[in-house]
Amino acid sequence: MKVPRLLTMVLSLSLFGTTGVLASSAWGDFEGFAKVRLLVNDQEKTFGADEVPGFLVKGSAVVPARILSETLQSIVKWDNGTKTVSVYKPNVHMVVAKTVGDDYSIQKPFGGVKKGDRLDFAVFAQIDELKTPIYSFRIAIVSPNGDQVKAREEIVDGPKSSFWYTWPFNVTFSESGAYKVRFAIKQSADSDYVVVSEKSILSD
Repeated sequence: MKVPRLLTMVLSLSLFGTTGVLASSAWGDFEGFAKVRLLVNDQEKTFGADEVPGFLVKGSAVVPARILSETLQSIVKWDNGTKTVSVYKPNVHMVVAKTVGDDYSIQKPFGGVKKGDRLDFAVFAQIDELKTPIYSFRIAIVSPNGDQVKAREEIVDGPKSSFWYTWPFNVTFSESGAYKVRFAIKQSADSDYVVVSEKSILSD
């Protein structure tokens, strides 16, 4: 279910030393409130024309829960009946290795390859503290230019609080840069996948 646009604000950041709120800022204003610029790891987050941006209210910055979710790699749920935003952050640990045995023994883990290498490898994922039911999860390999190279998904359709999973992949690392290994969760059959964990394989 999509969270309504105007109901996505959940994070308030106190701005110490702020004595008042200006009607506008260098970044413009939103419905009479000064907009704020939001940087995550020194990268600016942008907002679409139909999205609520970050803005100031009584000396505090308010940003959309969507940005909070993406930044923390977490799941956000909106309950319209109780007007409650719930944020879930499962623990997801991934290891990339040449071999993962049936007993989950990990052999020859790696984090770097040579450009042009074609490798058979496995992604081992350990998940716990998943406190909300989900529809499915997916492990995807994404190239440095953002293309999804390979992906596999598993239907859960219910509670699954703790589990281990291993998936084999065969990938040609044809580009230089960081290939991303992303573990994503889908809350319902008609919702989008949300990335909750990410690792990098450096190709050079």
